[in-house]
Amino acid sequence: MNTLEKDTYKKKIDKSYYLTLNDLLLGVTYEELIQDMFEFEKKEMYELCEGIKKALLYAEEKTYKEIKIEVENYESRNQSIEY
Repeated sequence: MNTLEKDTYKKKIDKSYYLTLNDLLLGVTYEELIQDMFEFEKKEMYELCEGIKKALLYAEEKTYKEIKIEVENYESRNQSIEY
């Protein structure tokens, strides 16, 4: 895997992590997210599975407020500048 592929793979994991944390804030259950992970695995979309797993492990021992701060931090780090 070359550097560009690694960067793309990491970006997909990070985006999936962010979206999963966002889903948790919106009330999506762990069970639904785990089901999504299995569906992505069937489609061999392993980077999405990794992002979901990472988010679920992170959120396991966090409060709503801590998850919200993590989402806000992700958003501030990944703002795209549009002209």
